[in-house]
Amino acid sequence: MKKTLIALAAVAATGAAFAQSTVTLFGGADLGYRNVTSGDNKFSGMSQDGIYSSRLGVMGTEDLGGGLKAGFHFEGGMAPDVGTSAGFNFTRKSTIGLSGGFGEVRFGRDYTPLFTIAGIADPFGTNGVGSSYNVANGLTVDTVIAAAGSFATAQAVATAPGSKVAAGVVYADPNAVRANNSVTYYSPAFNGFTASLMYSFGGENTYQARSAGTMTSVKLAYANGPVSVAYGNQVTKGGVATTTAADTEKWTTNFLAGAYDLGVAKLSLGYKTDKLSFADNASVKSMIYGVAAPMGAVTLKASYVTAKADGDKMANQFALGAVYDLSKRTSAYATYSTLKNEEGSGKSVGSAAASDFTGLRSKGFEIGVKHNF
Repeated sequence: MKKTLIALAAVAATGAAFAQSTVTLFGGADLGYRNVTSGDNKFSGMSQDGIYSSRLGVMGTEDLGGGLKAGFHFEGGMAPDVGTSAGFNFTRKSTIGLSGGFGEVRFGRDYTPLFTIAGIADPFGTNGVGSSYNVANGLTVDTVIAAAGSFATAQAVATAPGSKVAAGVVYADPNAVRANNSVTYYSPAFNGFTASLMYSFGGENTYQARSAGTMTSVKLAYANGPVSVAYGNQVTKGGVATTTAADTEKWTTNFLAGAYDLGVAKLSLGYKTDKLSFADNASVKSMIYGVAAPMGAVTLKASYVTAKADGDKMANQFALGAVYDLSKRTSAYATYSTLKNEEGSGKSVGSAAASDFTGLRSKGFEIGVKHNF
């Protein structure tokens, strides 16, 4: 439970109530043991964020009257295994906004509406060795582009003759999770329906390709009783880095997800497509199948994820896990997953990067504890 640390009057002379302005400190940590094998590469040791992203943040609201509120949210990631030795910042989220009967408008660095759909489809979310993002995030194209552009960086170089799946350059949308310099509108709920729209101005582009890094993200959702459904579309502009900047290409993502809670178990399904115009319209189509079954304080989870690149099989992953809630704020967990790459794909379930693109298998498990406040 989050604890309110400070409650201040807006200005004493106005006679405003003491509870009109609040500031709250919150956070949590997730730390455990992880063991991952990918080809010839192995990792064994402490690891973080198995089911929860470790963080520390501060947020607050001020009642402006007439149903209007102002709010801020500053949140930074933590590395509890090393004590965040690299320093602390608010790159997880840093926003300020206004809310009321019209909904909410936020400015700053925030999660994209598209990203929030992943939690509907995948019982493991976007954390740990069981996450669908091990397979369904990023794209390996069949032509090595000399210089990766604003969409990604070169992860590895390998040749895969005859393979449509890979040539060793792995791309990922820089706005897949969060976007900088953004303006976002969140609608109020209408009979279970909600909508959100984000526009990101990208970086401070002062050169000719002023649209490089700009992004639009839209989410339409419905949640009522046991049913949850959401659709999202996101387009990031950019291009391949050359002697001059480019912003004529697009990374386009569509994501449709749904879940139904039977009581004894929640079933979920997701379908995601990613397309790069500059890589001969190379595309990845991913399917996510999930189930989560609560049994008292224990929740059992399983998922199966498949991905195809330009119609050819790329990779598939199977994951099993269990979470034991020791309290409302503390949980112990264990997860196992195995990922099979086809030739030309170099996906991994965790810390050990794939050693080549010849169709290797990546597998791993983790056990840990999560605590938040």
